[in-house]
Formats: sequence, C-alpha cells, structure tokens
Amino acid sequence: MNINKATLQAALEIVKPGLASKEVIAQATSFCFMNGNVITYNDEISISHPVEGLEVEGAVKAEQLYQLLSRIKKDEIDITVENNEILLKAGKAKAGLVVQAEITLPLESIAAPKKWKLLPDNFIKYLSFAVGSAGKDMSRPVLTCVHVNQEGFLEASDSLRITKCMLGSMPIKTFLIPATSCMTIIKLEPIKIAEGSGWIHFKTAEGTVLSCREYEGDKFPDTTALFKIKGSNITLPKNMQTVLDRASVFSKRDHMLDESVSVTLEDNNLNIRADSETGWFEEDLNIKYTGEPIKFAVSPYLLKGILSETLSCILSTDRMKFEGENWTYVTTLKV
Repeated sequence: MNINKATLQAALEIVKPGLASKEVIAQATSFCFMNGNVITYNDEISISHPVEGLEVEGAVKAEQLYQLLSRIKKDEIDITVENNEILLKAGKAKAGLVVQAEITLPLESIAAPKKWKLLPDNFIKYLSFAVGSAGKDMSRPVLTCVHVNQEGFLEASDSLRITKCMLGSMPIKTFLIPATSCMTIIKLEPIKIAEGSGWIHFKTAEGTVLSCREYEGDKFPDTTALFKIKGSNITLPKNMQTVLDRASVFSKRDHMLDESVSVTLEDNNLNIRADSETGWFEEDLNIKYTGEPIKFAVSPYLLKGILSETLSCILSTDRMKFEGENWTYVTTLKV
C-alpha cells in the first residue's frame, strides 16, 4: 500500500495533541489506525482524522513513527503489516515498528455522535478571547474551565479577572470544558458541535473529530454582579501593543495560558513588565492618569486582543473594565 508521506504526516500532526505524555492508559501514547482514521486518546481529549488510502489497523508507538516520517525524504511510502510489525519502505530505507493489532483504548465510551449542529460563526474567536481568563488553581477546578451557556454566551474567570462573550445562540446544552482542552479546539477551528454522554464533540471542515471530556463538578458561579462597575474613563497609549510584543519575549512559557505581564499605572505613567527565569523587561509609557498607584496582571496575548478592539476602559477603585462588541473583560486591581 503506497501512501503520500505529507498526507500521513499532516494527519499525525493534527491528532498529536490527543497523545498522553505518559502511558497511564494502555495505547495513550500510540497512534491508533482504525477504519481509515488515525486516532489518539489521553482520557481528556480524543482526536480522529481520516487518512485517504490508509488500510492499516492497529496501534503504533507515536514517537518513533512521528520522528521517522520527519526524516524520510521520499514523497511516497510503502506500508504493509506483517505478523506484529508495520513495515515502511521509502526508496532503499526500510523500517519495522511493532504494531498492536487489538486497539484497547476505551473509544466506545466516547460514543460517536449521530447528529451535528453548526457552531456560531464567532465561537472560535470568542473562545480564544475568553480562555485567557481561565484559572490554573486546581483547588477550584470549576474556574480552570470555560463556561459555555445554552443561552448564547461563554465566559471564563480565575476570580481575579473575567471575560464574557455573547455568541447570540448555542445549539446544545450548557457545558463546562477545561481551558487546556479549549486550546486544542481553537487550533483545529471546528465548524460543528454535538453533545454526548460526558463528552462534547467538535468537527472540522476536513472531517477531524475532536472529543473533549466535560467538567462535571461544581456549577460555574453567577458572575452578573462583577460587570457592574462605576468609575472614570481612561484611554490607554496607542503604542501599548508594540511594547507588549517586546515584553512577550520574557513572558514566554511552555503553555500560552501560563504567560503573564504586569501593568502598573502611577502619576501619568504606565509601566509594563515581564519576567522570566533568565531575564526581565520593562518599559514606561505616557498616559493621562492621576490617582493612587494601581497594578494588574494579564496574559499578553489577551491584552493585545483587547487593545486591537478598544483603547478605552472604565477604572474604578478596585477594578478595570473593557468593553467591545459582544464582549466584556474585567480585572481586579492592586492599589
């Protein structure tokens, strides 16, 4: 069986986020080939993507196969399965990888959806916007999730900041989904959604199916009162995004959700600072502000997204509020 290397590589890249870092569940660190699809599963998410011409069945350790394909120069690869091995031939190069014929992943527990519904057009945009406000403290796991409400909005908060976005409508029931899973949803850009038993399913235009486990603990708290703020209007500097780009060099982390910069306002001065294990950066900007010194922390990518929409905000004694079309962001302040 000949298969295009680029096609197979692209499929593996798509499903790679569904691999586990350690094999706590059997085959969770493997690419599983089944019914013309390549599938990954790590108990939090599962990703399935069709591969044209693929006739292999079984599970193969992901790391060796992924690394091998990246080093093969030929465009076409001949793939066969003999005994307990998957054999790959490309020109004069040959390789054999152990294949487990029986796929033991608990894929039946996910239950493939039969009916798909279209996602709101702005779902991915606003999910990307809101996820930056989700928490990381597992002592309050509900705040590590994004709350998607059937009434047509989504929101996230770590108790110090909150983002709420209006979707207009949501075609399935209210659900909570971990922020870490949301990053994969955003990357894949699905256009359809379906609900399952304990899982929410997403589907892309290319046929990729992403299944994400729902959070089923506490309900997301009522956040209505947090958005009622009275204060003075201020305008942030126009070149603040450029400074954030420079600060981002020192705020980089392995995961985007862990990145943060601090912003301090004091006596007509706005200071942006970022720290890393190997260095730091800060820069001052002019701003029309007089009053008590205030400080807040924010994800740089989130703040850049806000500034691309508006430079205006409302400043109260303890909170700062930004508003745009169909979205609101509030952060607490340190005085």
